[in-house]
Amino acid sequence: MRKLVLLWCLASSSSHPVEEIIGTWSSPPHNVPSKGVPDGPLIGNGRLGGVLGWHSESEHPSVDLHLGHNGFFAAPSGGASSCGYSAGGRKALAGLTLEFPGLAGAQMMAQQLAANGTALIMLKVGSARALTLSAFIHATEDVLVVELHGGLSTEVLVTLWTFSGCHGPPRPPVSPSTRVAQGGAPVSKTTGATSDRLPSQVLAGEKELRVARGNGWPFQATYFPVRWFGLSATLGGDPGSSSFTDVEAMGRCGPELFLRGPCAKGTWRPKEGDGWLAVRLGRWPLMEKPQFSSLMPLAELRATHWASWTNFWERSFICIHDSAVTMFHWYMSQYLLRISSWHGPAPGLFGPFVVDDEVVWSGDITLNYNAEAVYYNAGAANHLEAKRDEETQQSQAFEPYFQAILDFIPAARRMAAELYPNCPDSLAFPAHLLPEGVQVPGVGRGDLGQKQMGLFAAVPFILYWRYTGSLAFAERALPFLNGVARFWECNLVAGEDAYLHDAEDCAEEICLPDGDVQPDPTVVLSLLPGFFQTLAEMTELLDPERARHGDAGAPASASALQQLARRVAPYATEEVDGAQVVADFYGGESAHGRELRLHAGGSVAWGGLFAAFPLGTVHRRSRKEEIELVHRSLVRFFKQWPGGKQGNSFPHAFAAAARVGWFDGLLEVWESYLTNTSDPKCRLYSNGMVLGCGGTGLENVGGAAFASEMLLSTAGGVLEVFPAPLDTVAAFRLRAPGPLLVTAQMAPGHHVTEIELELPTPSEEPSVVRTDWLVQSPWPGQDVLVNGQVTNVGADGLFRVFLTDREVVRITGAKRVERERERA
Repeated sequence: MRKLVLLWCLASSSSHPVEEIIGTWSSPPHNVPSKGVPDGPLIGNGRLGGVLGWHSESEHPSVDLHLGHNGFFAAPSGGASSCGYSAGGRKALAGLTLEFPGLAGAQMMAQQLAANGTALIMLKVGSARALTLSAFIHATEDVLVVELHGGLSTEVLVTLWTFSGCHGPPRPPVSPSTRVAQGGAPVSKTTGATSDRLPSQVLAGEKELRVARGNGWPFQATYFPVRWFGLSATLGGDPGSSSFTDVEAMGRCGPELFLRGPCAKGTWRPKEGDGWLAVRLGRWPLMEKPQFSSLMPLAELRATHWASWTNFWERSFICIHDSAVTMFHWYMSQYLLRISSWHGPAPGLFGPFVVDDEVVWSGDITLNYNAEAVYYNAGAANHLEAKRDEETQQSQAFEPYFQAILDFIPAARRMAAELYPNCPDSLAFPAHLLPEGVQVPGVGRGDLGQKQMGLFAAVPFILYWRYTGSLAFAERALPFLNGVARFWECNLVAGEDAYLHDAEDCAEEICLPDGDVQPDPTVVLSLLPGFFQTLAEMTELLDPERARHGDAGAPASASALQQLARRVAPYATEEVDGAQVVADFYGGESAHGRELRLHAGGSVAWGGLFAAFPLGTVHRRSRKEEIELVHRSLVRFFKQWPGGKQGNSFPHAFAAAARVGWFDGLLEVWESYLTNTSDPKCRLYSNGMVLGCGGTGLENVGGAAFASEMLLSTAGGVLEVFPAPLDTVAAFRLRAPGPLLVTAQMAPGHHVTEIELELPTPSEEPSVVRTDWLVQSPWPGQDVLVNGQVTNVGADGLFRVFLTDREVVRITGAKRVERERERA
């Protein structure tokens, strides 16, 4: 059915919507390189990433491929003298520059193909001659493949360079440049261990250009895994064109490239203009010899790369025929997820696309909503492989994030013991961290005293549990979740109203400048019930004895956790402009308080968002007064921030509105946000990145949850397809918490034609799967047929469906007059 549904929805020759999702550039990007979100074409494999830029107005048209890696970061160090190294954080790695001296005056255009993870740059000279450069980072192997096509003979000047990271020459200076004699031995150079830059080295030879950059210095190796990250460039194809000529090892890549360190250069002469170049990544300890894996043949590289992408896109789809920009954002968001977070270290604020050593916010894993938002839509999009499959080489989107959090547990335990000595066995997380248990220097008690960090860090764990029911995962997550639970058991205070309150906190990152306490932040109160309930479920399944009784000194029993979930205080409300709305925190809506927070950066009117999303307690099937309260709060938010253009709100505001059924002009506001090019701080780039008004980017892939929420709802445990009032051709295949795979299609007039339900393919690991479902009929006044048989539909339009493994349940509607004729 899936392929037929897509063809019916698309009304085009494409077999999958993603084939039409192409980012295009008619001029060079403006933010490559950048200290923030790059706007050029992006390629990657989930750990190694590339950003493309180009220059067409010089005598030598050129293409730059900036390469970064999620694992390339520096630990904080007091022994480094400049360039921000003392604070540590993500750093730029290296890059590849290709110059075309024979194509002066060429017009250059570019594309980013989401379907197969490839970027294209077309160089056109005159009306007929053209050269196409294609580049992809292999989906599972750490290798960049660059191909030239078009039969336009030209020489290519190749430079493989490291990043320097500082203006001006390093101290001590690097060695001068050295040319390699024809047929001579390769030449190598290094900056040395005493440089004020991260150490770099290069090797230049006719068969290989190589550069490497270390992520630290030898004195750090006792407490931090200092490694070389090396890149080796070799030529493929005809033996006569598979060697570099005019080879040179340079101590510094020219004064005009002041941010580039040592580099290796050579000339490539592709036979008849066609050829390919591979750049392999290797990683090895600082005091050991270089290590690079063997290189597959080009045909095998292509085939395995494309097969991996095909597998990725087969897992889900959406089609909203009349909203091309929504389709573009949804698919590009899945693309960015795949190339940023799939296997290996966790991405930071800008994924593996860090192209400057002084990237803002250190490019770290920021836990007060940014890092978690990356995964808001990963469950619905069905990117939930439980473990790395060695045959298909598929990993899963959540794994890098999970490992980063679990690796930080020892540091979180030390932080809790220092800051909260009366909370034994608890975990306290800072706002900023890096992979492998490394902490970035923060502010005060984990960033202005915010307590939400560990709690918000649990959100992707909770989502993964809801979308998989994996008991192996629950067992792995339990130590982390128990530690966070102990923290909140210790910090919540019972009030005179018998509810549990967060009496002393800092709400949503920006505390009042005068130091006032901000009790009961809505973000905290919105997460605690779902957190405690999830932990209770896991405890009951994995440890039945403790679930019943609990142990002295051990985490709470399941029943105690459920009681905690019920006792969390209700959201604070206050009157703003004559309307009762959810407050950002108790007492936080005074005119003076709002003025101070707006002046400090603007975490105002967020309360209504978190009350509904990502784990909020209010949804479209909540009590009427609760829904109306959140609706009023959303009206207030969009009034305070026209167009929804506020800081980190993009992945929260629209999805929250959809979850509570507030669609009044919402799709139009969403489309206006994405198509607006007049506001340089809030916009959608051609590469799929949404530059949020706060300056961050990767988190905004989580905004794709808005489209998923419009198409599928499980609010209150009831499955409902197409809950949004869309009047267009639409279709989808998404995953619902349960878990459950749902495929549906709809014609104009909100006419749902059919629904298919199936349980996910059973995994080898034990899991908890819901098989009994309540479904909202999309056919009011009509019979509902389940596998061709009329089923009982209640007065509320609900009916039950029971599922078994490997069964596809087909649901359709039939007018009762037609059924009467059939019976007659």
